Formats: sequence, structure tokens, C-alpha cells
Amino acid sequence: MEMMMRKVEAAFHVSKPYLFLSLNKLCLAIFLVFLQSVVSSGANSFVLVVYGHLIAILVLSPLAFFLEKTKRPPITFKILSYAFLLGLLQVTLSQTLWTMSLQFVSSTYQSVALNLIPCITFVLALIFHQEKLMFWSMNGQAKIWGLGISLGGALALLLWKGPVVLVSISFDITSDDVIGWTLIFVGVLANGFGNVLMKHVIKMYPAEISLTTLLVIFGTIQTTLISAFVVSSSSWKLHFSQASVLLTLLLGGIGVAGLSNYVTTWAIHTRGPVFAVSFNPLLVLFSFLLETFVFRASTHWGSIVGALLVIVGLYLILWAKSNDIKKKEMTTNRDAMDVPLIQP
Repeated sequence: MEMMMRKVEAAFHVSKPYLFLSLNKLCLAIFLVFLQSVVSSGANSFVLVVYGHLIAILVLSPLAFFLEKTKRPPITFKILSYAFLLGLLQVTLSQTLWTMSLQFVSSTYQSVALNLIPCITFVLALIFHQEKLMFWSMNGQAKIWGLGISLGGALALLLWKGPVVLVSISFDITSDDVIGWTLIFVGVLANGFGNVLMKHVIKMYPAEISLTTLLVIFGTIQTTLISAFVVSSSSWKLHFSQASVLLTLLLGGIGVAGLSNYVTTWAIHTRGPVFAVSFNPLLVLFSFLLETFVFRASTHWGSIVGALLVIVGLYLILWAKSNDIKKKEMTTNRDAMDVPLIQP
């Protein structure tokens, strides 16, 4: 019995990153369904972001204080500066620009943009030497094909309805389209830089909850200051009597802005930025499943093919990253064996 429990515990430890990141995207997909409903009823997106992050601060602060009391390093000005920059990249710039882009383009482009994050993060990780790519190796090919297939599957889920490609997006490029695409791309780029920077900062400050709390605090302050200039005072008054508004704020604050940011920070610390963002295509997949089985939307061949491509692409990336981790562990163990028992 004890041996069985050890095997279960070991299996959970190995599968924990995959499980938590998958649940992370499921939580975000559910949140977006509620958010769309609340925003369409007249609530301001900026206000929801600020209130949601305030709830996240209330949840994360006591967890960081009690759970990381012994492992949390001293907070220096350097760490505060990095947390300010992370909050600017991952909360203020990304979320604010994506929200502003909805004034110019449809939400479809935002879904596509989220699936560009793994590609952007992968390229930035290569530039900053956080990721190694041997192009002609099996691992290198798996990463490249995995990213491409996942992105293609996400696009198929969004744009392909059946045997004939039915694109609902106009190809008449207007000034609004250019502005919207620019805002989305800058937001994706900021998020990618934030993911790569997080890997560097978490080495200096290995307290995931505390670091997440700091970046959420700074991001909330920055977003609030921006909202003060673009949001009218009447928009800050939400109708909390509506259950959907309260549920959206709680889900967004606790599940998305709070736990989701922590899970991402933890995954970047343990597996690297490329691994952490490789699960982004699941967001489109979960959205498709919610629309099909919860909201009874019609299912098309494009959706089925796209979902399969997302799964295949994600599997290729995770397989390649798993091989990288095994090689790193083997190298570490070999170096440890080479250390003499008695050192001068």
C-alpha cells in the first residue's frame, strides 16, 4: 500500500505542470465566456480588469506572507524595479492594449494573438539564450513543427467552418484594422518579453507567490492610473446585484489574475517560458468544447480538425521539452558524479 502511494505521488509530481497549466487555460476559457456576457451588458473592460486584480491582491498577499515566510528573500530595490517592469509588461501593457484593440477589431483577432505568444516567446527565448534550438535535430524539428501545427489548428478552429473556408473577417484593410493589429501585436510582444524576463527574475527571487503578488500590485496601480484618464467616473459603479458581474470579478480575480499568474510564474521557474506558454492553444480548444457541449453551438469539420491539430502540435512541443529536461538532468547527474569525494 505504501509503495502504491509513493507511485501515485511520483506520478502526480511528474504530471503536475501539465495538469495545472491545462486547468489554467480551462479556467481562462470559462472566464472569457462570463466576461463577454458582462461586457456586452455595459460594464467597462478596464474597470473589470482593475477590480479583478484588486481581488487577486487580497487573495495572493496572505498566501505569500504565510506560505513563503521562510523561503522569501529580502525585497530589494532591484527586485521592486523588476516587479514594476513585469507588472508593466504582463498586466498593464498586454491587458490594456488587448482591451483597447477591441475598439478597432473583433475579439477573433485577440484569440489568434494569444496563440502567437508561444511563437514570440520561443523566438525571444532563443535571442536571450534561455532556449536552445538544434534546427536539424529531432527535438528542434519537433518544436518548430509543434508551434506551427498548434497555430494552424487554432486558426482552423477560428476561421474554418467546413469543407469550404468561411472567413468572417473582411480583407478590406482600413485604418481601424491597422490600429487594432498594432495594439494586439505590441501586447503580444510585451507578454513575450514578460515571460522571458520572468525566467531571469525568478532566479534572483525564487518565491513565486510573492513575486506574482508584487507584479500584480504594480500592474494594478499602473492600470488604475491609465483608467483614470480613459474611463468616466460613472463606469466605476458596477451592478453587483447581478450574479454574473460578481461571479466574473471573483473568477477573474481569484482564478485568472491571481492563481493563473502564479501558475504561470511557477511553470516558468520550473520548466521555462516556452513550456509555460505552449499550452495557450488549449484556450481555443476549451472555448470550442464549451460552445459545443455547454452552449449547444453547431459543430463543423473545421473545428474538429483544428482541435486535433492543436493537440498534436502541443504534444510535439511537450515531447521535445521533456527530452530537453531529461538531457539536462543526465548532464547534471554526470557532473555530480565527476566531483571528487575529497576536495582540496
